[in-house]
Amino acid sequence: MVRERILTHQIACDFQPGYIELALNKAQQTELKSWYALKQGEYNYPMAQWWDQAKVAEVANTERYLGGLYDPNSAHIHTLNYTLGLAKAARELGVKIFEHSPAQSIKKGRPHCVRTLQGEVNAPRVLLACNAYLDGLKRKAQAKVLPVASFIAVTEPLGDRMPITNRMAMSDLNNCLDYYRPTADGRILFGGVNHPFNREYKDSAQRLHQRMTTVFPQLNDVKMDYHWGGLFAVTRSYMPHIDHLGQDIYTAHGYTGHGVGLTNIAGRVIAEAMDGQASRFDVFARLKHGWIPTPKMLRSPALALAIWKAKLDDLLGG
Repeated sequence: MVRERILTHQIACDFQPGYIELALNKAQQTELKSWYALKQGEYNYPMAQWWDQAKVAEVANTERYLGGLYDPNSAHIHTLNYTLGLAKAARELGVKIFEHSPAQSIKKGRPHCVRTLQGEVNAPRVLLACNAYLDGLKRKAQAKVLPVASFIAVTEPLGDRMPITNRMAMSDLNNCLDYYRPTADGRILFGGVNHPFNREYKDSAQRLHQRMTTVFPQLNDVKMDYHWGGLFAVTRSYMPHIDHLGQDIYTAHGYTGHGVGLTNIAGRVIAEAMDGQASRFDVFARLKHGWIPTPKMLRSPALALAIWKAKLDDLLGG
């Protein structure tokens, strides 16, 4: 779907094929090999490849991993440029986009009235696609997702020192994972570092640099030119919460770090449902998602406990 939209709308977003998930310990290696068998068998997906430690080291110049599950059909993109390309295509189709006008409240009715600081929008159907930024807009939706902060840093241009020779994206299988990829201008974009209270560490860039050099010690002298952070939304099921909340109010959020692909799917199935074709939407709506407390006084310790448990599991190799 992403490929199709890039081609149809001629979106320049640095589409680069190749992605590998990597094992840091024996338990993760066993899990990835079971995924490999599942893809080859149950899903008849012959493109999946198992790479042993030597193959990963040959392509990516790192000795950190025991092996990985490589998919040449997956890819990475410049997500902001892709989003801007979709917005341009939508405008050309007559869609009106209003930035810097976050929804403050929804007054139910026929039609519903969505209020912002600058004005109001009346609509017979409403989609809440705020992901980690619901901010009290709809408690029923907010009770299914937990916002989690993640941070990214980007190196200076590496030139011929780029370690990832095939330019694939990479991530390990930890709960608090490292994820990284080359950029089109020859840098490494390196992400990770979760704060138990969704704050930013004063030394986020240095922490990311330290984690990067754990993977690529040969880049120890490389500088980080930029860093930033933001929130993504996690569900207890690790699957997106795509649902009808009643009275023609829909929600789609909780992509748990996989929003680039899943948001495209969510948009399509929600649009189909609003148009009266709900068969694919119903598949997602049947998924069960555990409750997450909505009051801030409870969400903060819930997040901290979840992150500390995840880090402990990673430390113990669980």
